Amino acid sequence: MTTFQVHSWPSAIAHVDGNAFFASVMQAAYPHLQNKPVVIGKERGIVTAVSYEAKKYGITRGMRGFEIKRLCSSVLFLEGDYELFSLFSQRMFSILRQFSPVVEEYSVDEGFIDLFGMRAHLHMTYGEIAVKIQKIIDDQLGIPVSVGVSLTKSLAKLASGSKKPRGITLVAGRDIEQFLKDIPIENVWGIGPATSAFLRKNNIRTAGSFAEKKVVQTLSKPYYDIWNELRGIIVHGLDTNKKVTYQSIGKTHTFTTPSNNKAYVWAQLRHNIEEAFAKARKYHYCVKEMTIFIKTQSFQYRTKEIDFDTPQQYPLVQIKYIQKMFSSIYTASLLYRASGCTLTKLMSASSIQGSLFTSDTLPKHHAKALYNIIGKQNLTFGTSLWISNKRGEKREEHMPRLSLPTLHIDRLV
Repeated sequence: MTTFQVHSWPSAIAHVDGNAFFASVMQAAYPHLQNKPVVIGKERGIVTAVSYEAKKYGITRGMRGFEIKRLCSSVLFLEGDYELFSLFSQRMFSILRQFSPVVEEYSVDEGFIDLFGMRAHLHMTYGEIAVKIQKIIDDQLGIPVSVGVSLTKSLAKLASGSKKPRGITLVAGRDIEQFLKDIPIENVWGIGPATSAFLRKNNIRTAGSFAEKKVVQTLSKPYYDIWNELRGIIVHGLDTNKKVTYQSIGKTHTFTTPSNNKAYVWAQLRHNIEEAFAKARKYHYCVKEMTIFIKTQSFQYRTKEIDFDTPQQYPLVQIKYIQKMFSSIYTASLLYRASGCTLTKLMSASSIQGSLFTSDTLPKHHAKALYNIIGKQNLTFGTSLWISNKRGEKREEHMPRLSLPTLHIDRLV
């Protein structure tokens, strides 16, 4: 077997990955949560992040609240604080920029750093730089990160994922083959379940066996690029453009006075939905899945997942369907103190080619035209008349009913 690289460090890229990031941030911000089994996602009723203490009980992402309680009765199931997560992310990336001016914010909890040429400037080896990055983030933010350093982004990402939490892994050019030989093919960045299943059927079970195959002529470009990256040849440079990316977008509001007025609770929820979708449009996302919830006075969550047939940017298009889902979780005999929504399965709007019309409420192009006309304002269909009344009580006999057929334009504050 011949080596992929003659030189040990013809390039040097570090990948820094926040370990159990959302759960770790909550533990860092709230000391009483440290060393406790913490799970994030209560606002949706579905696990979105798991602390390492909770993982020991077999809790994984996607589980329901009742499932995690069966596995660990002492688990702390918390709502996600996405503004707090964003603040920690910003601080983490400001630390990374102390080590190189070339940093890619790949996601809220992971990034790449081009370290080539920085050893002399920092008076440290690549290994010492990795240790220093990890220590400063731990000291200043109190969250664990794993760091991988290698010749390409693909190799660095594999390296950071090989030891968690708080792992540090360096893969020089001469060490690539040894490093890749035992890594499962499905762990390689960019190779999904279907492709890994196909490769396994062709006796390619590890990243090493994939990288050493002479398959240049048979691979499509994306996999040819991965093949080169695994062999230490840079294909994907760092994208240093400032990114604002989200895995989910949420909006929650607590009522000043609890209410069981259906129209009032719906108005509050509708307002949250509009604001969440406005943020999604701002960052050019379409939404495939949304979870709505209403929280009772006794702090019980009633949730409903809504999976749209086609990715959406305008809630007005699906408002009758959303309202029907709200009605399915509303109980008139209960008092409610909060409502909210979480948008997930976010997709780039530029990659979506949906149909022009939908079967619900409004044609898509009509909805888009209405939102464009009012610009930064909001389509609330009279909901502000209810929201402005803190108790959700009717003040006038002609107050719009729940069907709310009349358009009312309400400026966002």
